[in-house]
Amino acid sequence: MRAAFQKLGQRRFVRDTLVLQISTFVTGGSYLITSVLTKRYLGMDDLGRWNAARAIFMFAYFLVTAGVVSAAIARYSAAVGRGDRPACVNALASMLKLGLVASVCVIALAFAFAPRFAEYKYDDADVGHFAALLCVSGLFEVVRGLAVVVLQGTRQMRAYSWFDVTSSLLRLGLVYGALESGWGVPGVVWAFLVHMALAGALALSFYRRAQRGDPKLAPPPLREVFAAVPRSSVGHIFGISYLMALNKGINILLPQLGTLLIPTLQVLKDSGQAFKQTGAYSIAYVLQWGVGLMLGGVTQALLPALGFKLGRDVPFEKMGGTLRRVSLIAGCVMVAATLLSVPVMYFVVHSIYGEGAEDAFRYYVLLTCGNLFLGFTCIVDAFYIYSGQLGLSVAINLALGAVAAAGIYFGGVRYGPIGISAAAGFADALPLLHLVYIWVWFRRAKARSAAATLNTPGLPHD
Repeated sequence: MRAAFQKLGQRRFVRDTLVLQISTFVTGGSYLITSVLTKRYLGMDDLGRWNAARAIFMFAYFLVTAGVVSAAIARYSAAVGRGDRPACVNALASMLKLGLVASVCVIALAFAFAPRFAEYKYDDADVGHFAALLCVSGLFEVVRGLAVVVLQGTRQMRAYSWFDVTSSLLRLGLVYGALESGWGVPGVVWAFLVHMALAGALALSFYRRAQRGDPKLAPPPLREVFAAVPRSSVGHIFGISYLMALNKGINILLPQLGTLLIPTLQVLKDSGQAFKQTGAYSIAYVLQWGVGLMLGGVTQALLPALGFKLGRDVPFEKMGGTLRRVSLIAGCVMVAATLLSVPVMYFVVHSIYGEGAEDAFRYYVLLTCGNLFLGFTCIVDAFYIYSGQLGLSVAINLALGAVAAAGIYFGGVRYGPIGISAAAGFADALPLLHLVYIWVWFRRAKARSAAATLNTPGLPHD
């Protein structure tokens, strides 16, 4: 057994995953502490307002943050694997160009429409103003992406982990300072903005540090990247990034739909419980998301690991066994973690969050059912990216997303937050359908390879 563990520890992918997992736990812990602090300092009503504003921000900014960086990592890691420096420059410049343009558009739309939306749906325009301010942070998120792409794309996971941990602890300190100063929800919003600005500066520092490392992995000078931004092509990265963003919608955005929907339910408005129940649901979502971080290291390490192999001319058709093992191991880990989390979260909600948050545990039990399936589907994005079939994936996910969104909406209308939680948990099981297609794809690829071998002259046949 010991020899087996030592053999696993010698694998680059396993080491990268473990390093990333540690930083993911620290990041998740900082979000949990932030959630507890905001509840205790703001109360359930203002906690609900803050999370409603953050949900609007996430929907407005999702296309920028979810897809652009991941697409750049895929392109950058493959370019490094080939030793193609011009392609490395173009991957970084394209990410900056597309991210900045999209950010400006989102900010303009947010300031124009978010307050009106919040006034119409929640009778509270301030929620929209907070969301619009949060959208400004997207400009700094694009700069932060430089460090993420360079460090993850070259599998410098220890450096990336230090960057991620430092950024998370910085955010926690700023939010705590704003809460302790008694500035309420506006203070939390400004703390997040300041944090993103400082995280952007921190990213540039880590980028320059990476330039002083291994010459084979060193990123191009920032001056060269910035100079290439105006002439960089964004067509390829645009297609990949927005297809990836749509793909991630089921797991990331659909549960947040509940945060937007709960304050609009008339029965909760009439009873004065709208934002209180929004706060309870947001607590359940943070806890459910925190358990999902058990997969953080796997998903972050898988994309650059496959990119490096493809850059060295390893056929993707031969990676079926690797993806299958990753899926099964991650799936079993997530099932165990989800089941063990239920008694732990009961204690967290009742003892740490305290009075007023009791409903969050009921919502958590239903939401976390989706985590039972999450591990098995961690390979889906990587498969579709490197098999060149993101378009098919999006078509499937749009259909699945429509089913899930309808379930969340009608569940909320009929059963309130309980119905929303059950439907959002069920939504995480829908991507299992992708695994059926992946299995069929690799079976057909294996059959084609076998047929090609049999038909090749000069090769021995059985």
